[in-house]
Amino acid sequence: MTNLTDLDVDSITIAMTTQAMTADGAITIKEGVVTLSKDGVLAATLAAPTAGADDGKRLTIISLGTAANGAHTVTSVSGALVATFSKVLGDTLDLIAFNGRWEVVGFHQITFA
Repeated sequence: MTNLTDLDVDSITIAMTTQAMTADGAITIKEGVVTLSKDGVLAATLAAPTAGADDGKRLTIISLGTAANGAHTVTSVSGALVATFSKVLGDTLDLIAFNGRWEVVGFHQITFA
């Protein structure tokens, strides 16, 4: 048996799926990090996760907006979630998939309708 104190770790790589959105359209990943960046408002749509298959997947959406732009919106295809970002760099929406729905885990400077 190896004792963990006997191991040397020189580096570690953690792979995470990402999607950089610069135009209106669909968020195509169900797990990872999405960045929103567009002059003006970016309108993103989010498909529902698949119940059972996607349960527990985490999706973080981050605005790269500025005061001049970036009141981006994320709307679920079902219309159950409409999130508007506040035009500040780093506005964040953190979601988890459960039973065919996206549940909000946390957010920073987001309003919901």
